[in-house]
Amino acid sequence: MAESEKNNLKVTIPHQIVDKLALKSGDDVKIHITDNNVVIESGTENPEKTDIKIRWFVLPALIATTIFLSFFLIRQENLIPLTGRLSISAAVIILGVVSGVISFATFYIRNHQQDRNRALKGLYWRNFPVILLSFTIILALALLAIFWFMGILFKGAAFDPYTASALFLLFTMTINYFMIYAALHINSEMMVRLLITVIVSGVLASMVTNSDNHWWETNLSFLGTKHANYSWQFNLTLMVSALLMVGLIDYLFVWLQRKYQHNLGLNILRVLLTIMAFSLFGVGAFANNGEGLLHLLHDIAAWGLVAVLGLTVILIRWLLPKGSRQFQIISDVIVLLLFIDFVLFKYVGYFSLTAFQLVAFDLAFSWILLLLGTLRRLSHRDDLTMTVRLEDDEAEKRS
Repeated sequence: MAESEKNNLKVTIPHQIVDKLALKSGDDVKIHITDNNVVIESGTENPEKTDIKIRWFVLPALIATTIFLSFFLIRQENLIPLTGRLSISAAVIILGVVSGVISFATFYIRNHQQDRNRALKGLYWRNFPVILLSFTIILALALLAIFWFMGILFKGAAFDPYTASALFLLFTMTINYFMIYAALHINSEMMVRLLITVIVSGVLASMVTNSDNHWWETNLSFLGTKHANYSWQFNLTLMVSALLMVGLIDYLFVWLQRKYQHNLGLNILRVLLTIMAFSLFGVGAFANNGEGLLHLLHDIAAWGLVAVLGLTVILIRWLLPKGSRQFQIISDVIVLLLFIDFVLFKYVGYFSLTAFQLVAFDLAFSWILLLLGTLRRLSHRDDLTMTVRLEDDEAEKRS
């Protein structure tokens, strides 16, 4: 192709998009290709503002490592075990969590104040304690699981103070990096994924660790009682999931109520989902250990969760402003399946209590995820999509 034939094309951006992005003549914009799609982005934002700089996660890790090394040098410890009471794992769980939480809180607040992440506009300060506590517990649980597994793989492993410090530094830098990344990129999608990961991994881990106890011969609530192994793990899973739900509900409904103002159905749905989240928290907080006040509170929370969930599923077609027909059909099918599940357990005797609870849990959890996905879709701002025409820049000059 001759050089003269390689003409540039130009695009005129409609005023609706110009106004929405606050563009003006002379501004730089980025244009790139993603999956054969041409994407034009505003170039006013400095990319360094969203990049995670090395010093952000290295400096707090170095401070924590200095504390770690000084502690064991003062104690004159020649060998530091990988796991145990005074070990690398214990130090990472304590100092690493503290360092990671401080990093998360710092960049969450910094990001909110500078308003670089538009999604953070919907996360008010009342949500900050819930988000921070959720990420703190998730980090601690993840580290406990990692070092439990490493303790099995490297049983009896121990290192000199400087090698141990190097390992501690690597762990702490990784923790700080991911906590800063989470603070800078937190949104509803991330919170939904965390909710799925926490509740699925927590429940499955509890089932596995109690396989020798034949927990299925009792009921699902057995996993949270004093008779179960690591019952705190199961109960904490439910409580963290409830906290994530509270934060996610608040986040989504901030956007929904801006988009659908004074919508009675949404207000009712928000109340029902919040009650559902607090009921789930109560199921984990009040262990079902036989008789007494805790048993009574556990039953109230559990049956309250079931009742509110059932009511929400039934009323959902009238509560959502723009629910899809497919979601309505799925909701009706789930109501029918839950009813069949209850009949097979209560009146037919085909299902045991554990089978009834597992089927109901799977159906309810699946429906909640579908509902959260629907709410996320509804909460998104209306996309401004327009058709533009490409013009030959050289041809226009010749004319």
